Amino acid sequence: MAMTILLIGGSRVKQTAHVTALQKHYQVILAASGKQGIEAAKAHKFNVVILDSISLGTPGERICRSLSVAFPSIPIVHLVQDMPQRMPSSATVVLCEPIKARRLLTCLERLLQVGQEEILEIGPFCMNVARRLLVAHGKETQLTPKLGLLVEMFLRHPGQIIDRKLIMEKVWETDYLGDTRTLDVHIRWVRQVLDDDSKKPRYLKTVRGVGYCLEVPELEKV
Repeated sequence: MAMTILLIGGSRVKQTAHVTALQKHYQVILAASGKQGIEAAKAHKFNVVILDSISLGTPGERICRSLSVAFPSIPIVHLVQDMPQRMPSSATVVLCEPIKARRLLTCLERLLQVGQEEILEIGPFCMNVARRLLVAHGKETQLTPKLGLLVEMFLRHPGQIIDRKLIMEKVWETDYLGDTRTLDVHIRWVRQVLDDDSKKPRYLKTVRGVGYCLEVPELEKV
């Protein structure tokens, strides 16, 4: 079954090269506004939402935030003219002009994670990467796209210090470090699912001035 993409954009979006490329690989449903997009997402099941704020002639942040709140499990790709001055907090991925078809398709392939489902098992943690399902201490949690990327990064590199700049590049696709409040909030959320007591983290430790490290004592006993 073909993956289904919801593309929210203005009237010009139909003539863009990247839309033609999308239609060759996916089933694409178009919506002419944020309101129409939300209504479409309620009526159909989509694998990814693409918000083309360039063709809409709007920053798109409010639409993106509404989509993220209404459908937290659906990845959102936000196409913008210029990278926002402050770190975007709602979209899974932000791509700025020029929007090349190959670049967009590569982004979608990574988000959709087509192929065999991968299971990461580290100590008391087990994560289905494609489905973003985490089992921690016997409790199953459905992760949002960004939390999924964060948890996956830590589980792939236990015992290693991951600096904040690398996290920003991999999860938010930006090297902007002027405002990392959203990262701080997401780290708190990660601790809520990884640690029994997020106020006294046993697993995800802060390396002050550098970044974070997932310490798994169970691995040291093996």
